[in-house]
Amino acid sequence: MNRRFSFILPAWKGRYLREAIQSILNQSYSDFELIVVDDCSQDPLEKIVEAFKDPRIEYHRNEHNIGGRDLVAQWNHCLEYAKGSYVILATDDDIYEPKFLEEMLQLIDTYPEVDLLRARILQVNADNHIIGIDRCYKKHLTKDEFVFHMLHGMKGGIPQYVFKRQALIDKGGFVNFPKAWASDDATAIMMAEHGVATTQEHLVRFRWSDINISSDKRSILEKVHARLLFYHWLRQNLIPINPENEEAAFLHRNIDDFLSIYNKVTLLAHLAGVSLLHKLQCLRMIAQCEDMTSRDRLSVIVRSLL
Repeated sequence: MNRRFSFILPAWKGRYLREAIQSILNQSYSDFELIVVDDCSQDPLEKIVEAFKDPRIEYHRNEHNIGGRDLVAQWNHCLEYAKGSYVILATDDDIYEPKFLEEMLQLIDTYPEVDLLRARILQVNADNHIIGIDRCYKKHLTKDEFVFHMLHGMKGGIPQYVFKRQALIDKGGFVNFPKAWASDDATAIMMAEHGVATTQEHLVRFRWSDINISSDKRSILEKVHARLLFYHWLRQNLIPINPENEEAAFLHRNIDDFLSIYNKVTLLAHLAGVSLLHKLQCLRMIAQCEDMTSRDRLSVIVRSLL
């Protein structure tokens, strides 16, 4: 039987997996499937999953590790198992509030044309204490409004999004950058063509801990490379169209003007606190980036070395 929603969960770590699965099973709206795809983990993930004994859970184990080489390839592999009309890419350490699907269903009924829905998030640490709060946005954002807010500090992460499954497949699946860095943002922008519907309540707890990729400083070279690829992708995919009105024209101008600032700020944030050797390797990549002006490249290099 095809469900209305599919949670796909590419699993690698067992530390928070029970809590993550339980939060999905606790949904007040029950018409969903949960597909857990074990990426050849050394943790006993199958035992954790089987302990729930819930018929809505489907467990698969990859024959070989995919995510270690290409995390987004693992995401798209998981997508192949989904049968629901809408798909949520869950993680093995984030938490959904019980009303997550219920609120999403209300948005779908109100805005059936959108391919992307978004829940407000709370950023939490390893102990589930709040360290960041998502702002409140209106229930429906145009693509321009969504990109504008994203570039101006909208907090986000892949588990907060609900994608119309067939539309995501038709567009080629999740956008692939190294280590999946910025892949969530790019995929969301790609799917926002018909606007974005967003909840007014915080419905996802997005965890920052010492074991997730968001806080991993060891892959700094790949992250900087991904950030430069994302900047190139943004410049290619945010080509202004004829604005419909004065507000749309302002958003287009602001997005275009702010792209280089956004790129510099995020690069400097990545470079903060890394070793001098890694920083110099990253700066070599930045110095060769043709998408950045010579002035912007010099600005990042000088500021990062101060």
